Amino acid sequence: MQLLTLLALLCLLGSTLSKGALSRRCRKPEENARSTCPNGKENTLRFTYDRNSKKCHQYWQSGCDRRRRNNINSFDDFTECMRECNPTSKCLQTPKKHRWFPLFTTYVFNRTTMKCEEKKSFRKPDIGDEYNRFKKEKDCKSTCEPTLQIIITNSG
Repeated sequence: MQLLTLLALLCLLGSTLSKGALSRRCRKPEENARSTCPNGKENTLRFTYDRNSKKCHQYWQSGCDRRRRNNINSFDDFTECMRECNPTSKCLQTPKKHRWFPLFTTYVFNRTTMKCEEKKSFRKPDIGDEYNRFKKEKDCKSTCEPTLQIIITNSG
């Protein structure tokens, strides 16, 4: 009986502990491109997970084949990166729409534009990680908005 209880406890603890574990892919630091490659392949904009900020950021990935293969903390887009590395983030939640008369100014993260947007709400922002709604714009930005790379082109 004691052995059965111990096994049940270990199974319960094991599943709880594994939920908080960050995958190897997300723990690896990104390798930013430092220059162009001699093979002529261009660097590409990708997303990488930063475990200190607990969100994904844009970076330049090298077009060189060897460096690209070693960079496993690399994702096509913000949503893919967050789903892999921080799947419980409130930034991934679709904001709930309130049909009543909006009284409160709140901020929600828009995954498409990757920006925090002001929204009026009937209720105060819900408390808890499962809600994509913030009282202050700065809280929304620091929690959700990725650092994006600026592309400068010569237009003339």
